[in-house]
Amino acid sequence: MPKILKFPPDFLWGASTSAHQVEGGNRNDWSEWEKSEGRRKKLEESGLNPEDFISGKACDSYNRYEEDFDLCVAMNNNVHRLGADWARIMPEKGKIDTKEIEHYRKVFEALKKRKLKIVFTLWHWPFPLWISSRGGWTNKKTIKYFARYADVMSREFGEYVDYWVTLNEPMIHAGHGYIDGKFPPHKKNDYIGAMRVISNLICAHKESYKIIKKNCPGAQIGITMVTGYFEPNIKWHLMDVVAAKIGNYFRNNWFQGRVKGYFDFIGVNYYHHVRLSCIPPFVRNENKLVSDFGWEIYPEGIYHVLKGYAKYKKPILILENGVADAKDQYRKDFIVDHLKWVHKAISEGVDVRGYFHWSLLDNFEWADGYGMKFGLHAVDRKTFKRTPRPSAKVYAEICERNGVEIN
Repeated sequence: MPKILKFPPDFLWGASTSAHQVEGGNRNDWSEWEKSEGRRKKLEESGLNPEDFISGKACDSYNRYEEDFDLCVAMNNNVHRLGADWARIMPEKGKIDTKEIEHYRKVFEALKKRKLKIVFTLWHWPFPLWISSRGGWTNKKTIKYFARYADVMSREFGEYVDYWVTLNEPMIHAGHGYIDGKFPPHKKNDYIGAMRVISNLICAHKESYKIIKKNCPGAQIGITMVTGYFEPNIKWHLMDVVAAKIGNYFRNNWFQGRVKGYFDFIGVNYYHHVRLSCIPPFVRNENKLVSDFGWEIYPEGIYHVLKGYAKYKKPILILENGVADAKDQYRKDFIVDHLKWVHKAISEGVDVRGYFHWSLLDNFEWADGYGMKFGLHAVDRKTFKRTPRPSAKVYAEICERNGVEIN
């Protein structure tokens, strides 16, 4: 007989998006880089169509947000995670675009009309052009600019937002932007720049935390970190054990430890598992199942990440957990299997308050363009028609029963 693993009452069930990936029509450092001549040439030399790597209209969610929120309701969600494009709000130094403020007010009102709680992300990587031209996070003045942005958003929208995420995956911006050059500003091996970025991000979070608390004393504020579970390839091999401990520390705890006392909850984005060896090849994942991205599907890892964060004694929201799966062949089991391990962590006392699948829609997947399909709903690139995948029905049933069925 099937068994239902029930989740706590008032558990949050949702799906996540980010502004640049779904809104369309953005003008920021990312949109300008996507259209740059150097990028087009590189893609053409690789046999790729540059148009598939330009965000353009994305999912047109800037105009179709009500349709998107109806999809959330149809999946029995009670919460939604979204963000704003900083460049829309502050397109020039010293200027606040009041039309965009009113636009986002309508967005928040549409969510509340549908009785959806709101998790709101202030910064999900793109910059206003005037900030990127001044060095982005390498410029200490960006801390002040971001604090001003946090002040405006919390004063305008504090009545709507249930959870504030100041920064999304700050270590990813530092790593891909300054170490391997995959993301703007495309620096390689700039370790000094990366450390400067991280230092300024830490300060920016602390300053914005204080400002949001001042404007909204009851606000719940945190950061969402990209996490991973690192384990030794040979469990009794001392060097493998040490390598795994180092990996877990720097991926999951280094940044979080430096903002201790300045977060009310922990945001977890879980995608990766790494089985580490001290000798080449250093990564020894079995890869029995992999996503279209080539990432190993390893549900047990989320349990270990959650157990590791229990030491902070703060509520945890799983704000991203998903799989690139164009054929929707893995997503149903992916959701169920990860939630089994989440339930196990909760049963052992870990204070997990919510689960958000990434993503509500197929969207623009940053440097990888439109090829990777993470959506519970497919999106036609020409008509923008949203079509639920079979996995969306499975997720809707889980949300409705507040539990996952296992055999």
